[in-house]
Amino acid sequence: MFENPVDAAGSGVLAMLLEVSASPKAGNVDRNHNLPDMTYEDFIISAVSSYPSFIRASYREERMGQLILESCRESFRKTHKNIHFGTFILLIPLIRCWKGNAEMITSAATESLMDTDVSDCLAVLEAFNLLKPRVVCADELSLENEKVASMLRENNLNLYNWMLKAPDENIIAKELTGGYKASLDGMKLLLDQIANQDINNAIVITYHTLLAEFIDPLIISKHGRDVAEEVRDRAKITLSSRNFEELDIWLLNRDINPGTIADLTVSSIFLALAEGLKF
Repeated sequence: MFENPVDAAGSGVLAMLLEVSASPKAGNVDRNHNLPDMTYEDFIISAVSSYPSFIRASYREERMGQLILESCRESFRKTHKNIHFGTFILLIPLIRCWKGNAEMITSAATESLMDTDVSDCLAVLEAFNLLKPRVVCADELSLENEKVASMLRENNLNLYNWMLKAPDENIIAKELTGGYKASLDGMKLLLDQIANQDINNAIVITYHTLLAEFIDPLIISKHGRDVAEEVRDRAKITLSSRNFEELDIWLLNRDINPGTIADLTVSSIFLALAEGLKF
């Protein structure tokens, strides 16, 4: 369990740093290689710049949506890129609800979404418009719909109800409304793995296990569902062979980036830290 709000906020940053530093992490930035539009240093800068927002989140000094927006603004101010949009959406509710063990934190985080209102939705929408991440096509309440702000106001939606309307492929929305089930599974796997190997390899195994289980919506948005399913199936094979470098090269050569799986890995690490992860 975290000792205090500062411990929780610092653990949010630490989870982000550990995730980006883990290598090899197929298709994503790590300490050994960049992507054409994102560097390892971008992720370090974005993670460190998030600390003030994480502190305010841990002390519940501002509304959830505003904290997500502030994290995105500061990251963008330092990098001029979309580095951690999905990560901020997952982490801010967890950091706000830092007390107790991992299951208490995730349960409280999902419940806290029900206490938001339309102003939180509009703040997240503003963060999206700032960073312009790729998303899976959705219905009229899609982030990409020009009229979504007025629709959110007309329906007086909060973040929880808005996320419930997300397409099935949106695994971040499913995490938020479903008690962070994938992140809890990732946490348990990470804690099991760390007993037999160093933190880098434990995170690498956790990342590729999540990649083998979930179809990444970022891949769907850029390459289509068939490619996303192929990546998942290749990851399953790679888990048996442990030839992560080969999968990494295959993805990099095709400009395929499972960025949402990286977001889930961050929240898994954060929860493992809440459970007392030592390394």
